[in-house]
Amino acid sequence: MSSTDSRVPAESIRLKRAYLSPEAGDGVRVLVDRIWPRGISKAAADLDAWMAELGPSDELRMWFGHQPDRWHGFAEKYCGELATPLRQMLLTSLQGVADRSTLTLVYGARDTKENEAVLLRRYLLQERPRPATSWDTPTTLLVMIAVVAAAHHDGVAPALGVQLLAAPLLTSDEIAEARSVLMANGQLRAVSDGWTLTARAQKQVRQLPTQRAPDVASA
Repeated sequence: MSSTDSRVPAESIRLKRAYLSPEAGDGVRVLVDRIWPRGISKAAADLDAWMAELGPSDELRMWFGHQPDRWHGFAEKYCGELATPLRQMLLTSLQGVADRSTLTLVYGARDTKENEAVLLRRYLLQERPRPATSWDTPTTLLVMIAVVAAAHHDGVAPALGVQLLAAPLLTSDEIAEARSVLMANGQLRAVSDGWTLTARAQKQVRQLPTQRAPDVASA
């Protein structure tokens, strides 16, 4: 698998509320909230991916409640939550995207200074994620297809979007090979503009956060 090696330029990662209109300068737009922003359609959001798993856990989100006196405690606990294999994979993908183009982390909170997107930006600029080497290439590609598909109302993950998000994690040959495995296993369907996940694959993706070293290809 390939990985990024250099520090990400600060100007490459931007933050933006989901309720502000998308702009060309946003570059790659990724929603990092666990919950979809109320009142916004997927078409209007114009996202490239929705990485819901990067949002704080429900327990932590409810505890924080955007209370200013809990911000530092929230930041510490949330950064601890980012250590799981799935989140480290997603962070590696985002860092790789920011190495190559502008990345905008989209969030729904009213508070523009104390929210998880602020902490994610800081993490991406200062830390180097460590994705689990035990995750196989079909699993990795399946995750990338899932987060891209989640951002679109028809559940289709455009091929270009998948390539963009997967490139920091997999080589072109690995992507092609993993795609063939997923299709042969009945986890992926090809459509005119990209791919959709089968019901079986969607179930597997939902189970990934609880697994240390999942093996989707052989499940």
